[in-house]
Amino acid sequence: MKKLSDLGERQAIRLISKILSEGDVAVGIGDDCAALDFGDEYLLVSTDMITEKTHIPDVMTPWQIGWFIIAINLSDIAAKGGQPLGLVLSLGLPKNTTESFLKELMKGANDCATKYGTTIIGGDTKENSQITICGTAFGTVRKDEFMSRKGAKPGDIVAVTGTLGKAGAGYFALQHNLKGKILKDILEPQPKIKEGRTLAKQKTVTSCMDISDGLSSSLYQLQELNKVGFEIKKDCIPLSPSLFDLAEKHTEIDVHEYALHFGGEYELLLTIPPDAFEQAREKLTAIGTVTKEQDIALIDGASKTILKNKGYEHFKDSDFFNL
Repeated sequence: MKKLSDLGERQAIRLISKILSEGDVAVGIGDDCAALDFGDEYLLVSTDMITEKTHIPDVMTPWQIGWFIIAINLSDIAAKGGQPLGLVLSLGLPKNTTESFLKELMKGANDCATKYGTTIIGGDTKENSQITICGTAFGTVRKDEFMSRKGAKPGDIVAVTGTLGKAGAGYFALQHNLKGKILKDILEPQPKIKEGRTLAKQKTVTSCMDISDGLSSSLYQLQELNKVGFEIKKDCIPLSPSLFDLAEKHTEIDVHEYALHFGGEYELLLTIPPDAFEQAREKLTAIGTVTKEQDIALIDGASKTILKNKGYEHFKDSDFFNL
């Protein structure tokens, strides 16, 4: 009998979705958020969970744990162009958790929520053997502004917000006991709520998702859903300054490998028609084009190779994490 280690997270999700009834949901399993009819808008709902073993390194402060769980949930709302309405937070904590830990955790969560114009409106607390926290975010977006994962067309430009590789640089720092500001990007991600809303209002984005699983993995997810391919220009990928700084001291680091395959970025990956890109280019970097051929090619000068899918997937061992 197959195990989850054989299936991986995304195959497990496909299995689950085949069992569940569809109901009246406008957008269901398989996108960053579920979307329910809400008059002229969609009500967006997304949930994300972290555990002590997988997401909480020893150097992470309680405040950062609180910030992190809110930020990753809001990132899904941002990817659909939504405006956050509120969040609920469920805490599974060991009984020896200190009062000061709980206070700082909730301060971090509250600080992140209020920064992005929303609040924590409820939740649950339970005893658990290790820290396990689940957030659920709610938001709204006009139906004509909703940015689905599905809709990419050949000829569209592939673009991203921000820079890539900063989370990978932070992970390297964690693994090698490095200190300082470099850890901030991986421990305190910044969801792209403002950028998502701006793009949504332009009503020109043909597909969009966040890059929490890594660029290569996200491209493969869009490829499967849209039945298209991509040509990605290696030299056009916007690289994080912190990654460059790290690579100057640690020459074993391949900056493009980190930018292509490391997750935890929480930037937006999207496709957009060329004429509409000009209107949005201040917030975006073009990194390639959508193609009819269902391959994902990496263009490096005159060289053209198939981009490997080495991003992160729960339940499976990643090809990339052998640092």
